[in-house]
Amino acid sequence: MSPTVARAIGDRLRAAGVRHVFGHPGGEVIELIEGFRQAGLEFVLTKHETAAAFMAETTATTSGSVGVCVGTLGPGATNLVTGVAHAYLDRGAVLAFSGQLPADRYEITTHQRLDLGALFAPITKWHARITPLNAPAVIERALRVAATPRRGPVFLEVPSDVPAQETVDVALPRFVTESVAAIDEDAIRTAAARLRGSDRPVIVVGMDANSDAVAGPLRSLAEAWAIPVIVSPKAKGVFREDHPLFLGTIEGLGTAYLYDYIDTCDLVLMIGFDPVEFDRDWTARARVIHVGPLPNDDRYYGSEVEIIGPVDAILERVVAAAAPQPKLSLDEVHAFRDAFRDRVSPATGRLTAQQVLGELRRARAEDALVSCDVGYNKAVSAQCWPAYRPRTFFVSNGLSSMGYGLPAAIALKLAHPERQVACVLGDGGFAMSMAELETAVRLRLGITVVVLVDDALSQIKAGQERRGYPAIGTTFGGLDYPKLASAFGIPGVDVETPGECHTAFASPPGDRPVLIAAHIDPGAYQLR
Repeated sequence: MSPTVARAIGDRLRAAGVRHVFGHPGGEVIELIEGFRQAGLEFVLTKHETAAAFMAETTATTSGSVGVCVGTLGPGATNLVTGVAHAYLDRGAVLAFSGQLPADRYEITTHQRLDLGALFAPITKWHARITPLNAPAVIERALRVAATPRRGPVFLEVPSDVPAQETVDVALPRFVTESVAAIDEDAIRTAAARLRGSDRPVIVVGMDANSDAVAGPLRSLAEAWAIPVIVSPKAKGVFREDHPLFLGTIEGLGTAYLYDYIDTCDLVLMIGFDPVEFDRDWTARARVIHVGPLPNDDRYYGSEVEIIGPVDAILERVVAAAAPQPKLSLDEVHAFRDAFRDRVSPATGRLTAQQVLGELRRARAEDALVSCDVGYNKAVSAQCWPAYRPRTFFVSNGLSSMGYGLPAAIALKLAHPERQVACVLGDGGFAMSMAELETAVRLRLGITVVVLVDDALSQIKAGQERRGYPAIGTTFGGLDYPKLASAFGIPGVDVETPGECHTAFASPPGDRPVLIAAHIDPGAYQLR
């Protein structure tokens, strides 16, 4: 007997390494979800489809596999849009399924009828409608498209009468990776020559380099030539942030000072940087060496030399290409770094977000996984959370969507139950996703949920104040966070001093979340 479409899809997803499917069901996707269950996939019920897509992208990024999310037709599909757009701009390999009206009813029905292919086309690498005849081939292609650089989401529309129908019974294909082109040795030699001829080089590292394989060669290159290192938020951890050559995180709090430093350099080694990671124009006049898996076709920054291929292999070739010539004194690097750290961690007399992050960092293992939300909390977390290992810090950066942090932490704990997981949220972003606390409770996930409380959308409010405008639409009423936690059946505590933070973070949670509301001074976000 031939398998159903739903079962065939589920078997292919499991063969590709998928273990969890995130979503919120509707009647039109019941058969699809049942096929996933039969294939051995765990369906994770979320409170909202956007959260499901955030979880799918986080799963894909932390595992290197493919993340999967599901919504029903109509509003289920439209609710997926923000999370899928996040996966598109943050380069997450996601398969997003939604239900749809049966093909023979689509042209004559108006209730919940939307052109979903057109809706998702601008925010996906590919979209397709599944039929009983094409299901195996479409899923195989979708997996390949999502996982091929630049990684990104694929949208799959499933008419409600299709999942229960039989499909062609074919053997599961071998999942083949794309072939890798040979590294250009002339480009390696040219890059080495540019490096030898520079006086003040700097290394800027982006998301395409954030892997265990790159960490060693990157450190070897920086140490051999005494080159300071700056990372993007999506690359935090690939270069240890307690290393003497680490300067800071570009596009985090105080990023203008890092751009000022880059302006003093005559050579930038742009390693694995995706232009979507920049939040401002690149105006530095230094020569640029582009290193990454893809050519610098975006031309967001000009590059004099391009070396395309696996980043770890390229860095090893560059290190071996010439005898190292240390470029900067450690005293100079330390002087800038220490002054920069003082500038981004001002004392105000009240609890600051920087102090909260410091206490949390001291209480958690080096390989702890941390997600943050968007707003000032993102800026301060990106700059002031020291990361020591690749892929331990997670943020919505390309899309920069609020509401991401808590769903991401849930996905991280599901993927890595043995590791400590925390999320750092603004109170605005937490309000968008707080219902997912029930998801974490139901799944018995011990995550530390830290809310930076100032009862405002402080980043936008600060922008109003800088323009001399009144604060309209950027403040809101406070919550009783311990009572809110109690309503979810979890511990909750308010903290207002570093000492109280130290006590609250002392023990990682067991099999349920812990909610810690840190009442902070937002003035520490605004640098002088």
